[in-house]
Amino acid sequence: MSHTRNSRRDFLNKLSLLAASGGAAAIMPQLRMMNTALASTSSLTGYKALVCVYLNGGNDSWNMLVPFDSNGSNLRFDVYAAARSGVYDPAANSGGLGLTLPIGPNITLQKVIDGNDANSATNQYFLHPSFTTPYSTQTPLSTLYTQGHLAFAVNVGTLTKPIVMADYNSSAANRPPQLFSHSDQTSQWHQGNTSASSAVGWGGLCAENLQLQGANLTTNPKLALAISLAGANRFEVGSGSVPYQMSSNGLTSLSGVCNPTCTVGATSSGRDAALNSIIGETYANDFSGEYNAVLQRGRSLYNLIGPNLPPASNTYVPTTAFPPNNSLAAQLKTVATMIKLSKMQGYASRQIYFVQLGGFDLHSGLMSGGGNHASLLTQVGQALGAFYTSLGPTDVNAQSEVTAFTVSDFARTLQSNGSGSDHGWGGLQMVLGGAVHGGKLYSNGGGPISGFPNQSLGGTGSPAPNNFSRGQMIPGIGVEQYAATLAQWMGVSATDCNTIFPNLHNFTSKNLGFV
Repeated sequence: MSHTRNSRRDFLNKLSLLAASGGAAAIMPQLRMMNTALASTSSLTGYKALVCVYLNGGNDSWNMLVPFDSNGSNLRFDVYAAARSGVYDPAANSGGLGLTLPIGPNITLQKVIDGNDANSATNQYFLHPSFTTPYSTQTPLSTLYTQGHLAFAVNVGTLTKPIVMADYNSSAANRPPQLFSHSDQTSQWHQGNTSASSAVGWGGLCAENLQLQGANLTTNPKLALAISLAGANRFEVGSGSVPYQMSSNGLTSLSGVCNPTCTVGATSSGRDAALNSIIGETYANDFSGEYNAVLQRGRSLYNLIGPNLPPASNTYVPTTAFPPNNSLAAQLKTVATMIKLSKMQGYASRQIYFVQLGGFDLHSGLMSGGGNHASLLTQVGQALGAFYTSLGPTDVNAQSEVTAFTVSDFARTLQSNGSGSDHGWGGLQMVLGGAVHGGKLYSNGGGPISGFPNQSLGGTGSPAPNNFSRGQMIPGIGVEQYAATLAQWMGVSATDCNTIFPNLHNFTSKNLGFV
């Protein structure tokens, strides 16, 4: 039966019955999903997944990895400590943001060497102590670094092109718009460019590119290559697609209707009849027709995936123990479950996941109090450690096929505001996986700023001319370079990266080599 635009009232009447069951909310996130062409033969081999770990609020990343060399006066740790308003001491210096230089047995736990630097005077660092404490028997990030599975990208941030302070001051066109703004910098990280008018993300565009190469192995229904465990996000939005959304508790079922058969009484049967009536009809009205198509797809995907996920089944849940009361760990556990399910059921040869942990906007309470930075990094470190362990050969068996990477709005000021730090710019990011060339720092993007930065506060006469007065740093590596490295590992060609990242041509290095 075909309906015209005059059937809008009939459609809405039936939709209201479905909405009463909670079904509308369950499938609305998928409303904009569009099918893209699928290549007849795949140019991709094996399975690979990216997992974007978004640290929401602006992570104070310069406390994740700190120079170790010190003479108590002017070596790199001493410069760091001075810039951070001193080493934190709850009694003597409660406003200081610096970490304590490890001594005794803590040196063994925290100290790491940059495998890309042969100079012992400059290649020694120490990790935040939160990264040395694993959950249960899982491997801590400190060990994963020394084993070569964890790398750091140094001084990464939003850029239109490589610049120094003179370029920043000479023209607003040389710098990204709306620097230090949470929403704008988040968008630019997710987009992989500094355009203020873009509405798509580099993860979504990569997913569409990989789908055209045959990465999606599902047909009817078609499971999106981009999957979010943290709600809507620009990172996974493509030119004609949005991510498939689920929670760490699995899929959201339609409430009060049949999934797929009725066992709960006449009321649900009536609602189910209304739902099936909508699905069985066609509508000339664009909105009605699209809603109908998405509803069918959402229900079909639930029937495809739901029986293989908790609470219906624990078959694909990793046996590795994940830390409780840790929202990031819960999301990553579901990602590990979906990876195992997708591999064994042949859903896709490439997938892109998005997870998130908030609370990093620590203008106060950075070193103490509930939700302080150390507690957040403990959650991050233990969640990532459990996730990597779960991917091991006795569990999910995908350590070399999965790469997790961190992203955040921006780093923060080195200088204390009295209790916390404020919005900064370039910072550190972590990359974790069996394919990662870890145990190294990646700090050279081919531009005028390279290496681990001098952490002196900027200003007249400063030995760090590309730092601002409170220790905000101009990035030496652009988001495009960091993201394009990950995209190429997934199978996106260097040529296509120039389209996905329109400013990439401004940068010398198109692949940083960490994976």
